[in-house]
Amino acid sequence: MPRIPTTPSPKLFAETWSNDFKEAVKKAAGKDGRLTLSEATKLAARPDADKMFADNAVNYLKATGKQSVSVDVIAREAQAYAQRAAEVAAGPDKKLSLEDGKKLPDDLREDFFFLRGKSTPSTTPSTPSAIDSLRTELTSLTDGLWMPSETDAKFEFVSGSQLNGAPITADLVRQQLTAQHDAVFADVMWVDAADLPLSTRTHVEARDAQQFLNHLTTVWDPADTDQVAYALKFEALKNTLNAELTDLKVFRFGEVNISTFIVGRAKSGELVGLLTGQVET
Repeated sequence: MPRIPTTPSPKLFAETWSNDFKEAVKKAAGKDGRLTLSEATKLAARPDADKMFADNAVNYLKATGKQSVSVDVIAREAQAYAQRAAEVAAGPDKKLSLEDGKKLPDDLREDFFFLRGKSTPSTTPSTPSAIDSLRTELTSLTDGLWMPSETDAKFEFVSGSQLNGAPITADLVRQQLTAQHDAVFADVMWVDAADLPLSTRTHVEARDAQQFLNHLTTVWDPADTDQVAYALKFEALKNTLNAELTDLKVFRFGEVNISTFIVGRAKSGELVGLLTGQVET
């Protein structure tokens, strides 16, 4: 049964979703009212709809690096995240259609369809999908890595929908990944709020993916053991990207504050990759 109207406003979706999210994490949290990563992970094994919030809670704790978080804080942050992502996905009419729902970040997409009455969470714990496994692997490989430029920027996993053989272009990346970009880019690197939306970056540059990755693995001083170790981490990342993705592309949106996507086609056909940032003055 639908919990939200056919085309809800981003605010209504975010409020409805975050109310359910808060109740789920409240049950998962200990008596101290704080949610740990272990408790968040256990949400995935619940036999009810609460399981659909496991990825959101886990992603938040991993992104912030917190050992635990109060239920009130994570619920407030979750609502803000959901509303930002929904506003981007909805577009100018400020209404979320089913087609708009497909543009939501992957940890909100199925939740939206469930609230619309278009899907039902499985009553048994599911095995991780290929995309979930790739998310875990790439997140692990990029842990502690920073994109070199005039600032340091983290890497965030991003994923879109099934490509059905369509070529990977800058327009397709903008279409499928804008909502995720705008929801997480403030965690990737610091930018002024006015410069956060991907829509503000009209300049687009395509780079050769292999040259781009090879530059990251270059050791400029072989005597520097820390530099060598860091380059080897980028080498492992490059090897995994080449092994798991085809049609690998690099697109840089912007001229000073640059949003950099390293994306390709997963073996299961979806658009998948990493978002990072660069500053070039």
